[in-house]
Amino acid sequence: MALNLVSPPLIDRPDFEQLLEAGRFGVWSPQARALHDQGFCVLDLDRTSLGELPEATLGALQPALAPQAEAWRRGEGGTPRVQDAWQQHPEVLALACLPEILECLRCLYGREPFPFQTLNFAVGSEQHFHSDAVHFHSYPHGFMCGVWIALEDVLPGSGPLLYFPGSHREQYQSAASLGLDPAQVAAEPHPQCFFEAGWREAVELRGYGQEQFLPLRGQALIWHANLLHGGTPVADRSLSRWSQVTHYYFADCLHTTPLLSFGHDHGGASLRNPFNLLTGTRRFSEAEWQALILT
Repeated sequence: MALNLVSPPLIDRPDFEQLLEAGRFGVWSPQARALHDQGFCVLDLDRTSLGELPEATLGALQPALAPQAEAWRRGEGGTPRVQDAWQQHPEVLALACLPEILECLRCLYGREPFPFQTLNFAVGSEQHFHSDAVHFHSYPHGFMCGVWIALEDVLPGSGPLLYFPGSHREQYQSAASLGLDPAQVAAEPHPQCFFEAGWREAVELRGYGQEQFLPLRGQALIWHANLLHGGTPVADRSLSRWSQVTHYYFADCLHTTPLLSFGHDHGGASLRNPFNLLTGTRRFSEAEWQALILT
């Protein structure tokens, strides 16, 4: 089992400018430039290859999420969302495995991508801004990203996605970096809260500007593993904001859960064996996984 735990993603390499000038990113050069400089890029998905997938995905999810959305509008429930709907809905799986997205990520990162998780939203999430890299990350750093696809035109007031350009250059964080121990994390129902004060401080100290994503149906936002992003408050609860987020890992890496990664005395890094949606199997076989754990 060969792993490359040294080379960073192409968009994070010190010689990025030389790679760009040499044409390494081809037609994806604008996306590479934006992802390197700002921590995100916009991808206008080809309408032919995308076809009716947004409508089909929305139609598959509406029966379950629409009633939840109505209850949410009445103040009777939390934000309607579903994790890993690919398990029940082939439309969600097809969107996560869209060849155009895989081709783009392969070029930008220099390794083979694979989707491992999906999230679908009917309305704005209103999430506190955060870095995905505290929830799932990798060795080497940076080989994880999120792709957010609009299943409908997103209107102001619906709680659009927000992000802070340039914030991806902040230091990666984990339970270990904050000096947390397993008992502290286990006692907190929402352990992301341990990181939120630091993120707010970084935004204030560095003066990161906040931007919103107001895409048309079929537009996608790709964000860097460490980009601070979240959901704006929903000003008009009559508006929907149907979307799909897919998280991707890359080949030849180790995959971790930084929220559960502690100092050496408390068990060290928390490795994870993600499910590869492309193959329908875990990233590592049982034998490979046991060998990793023993190592």
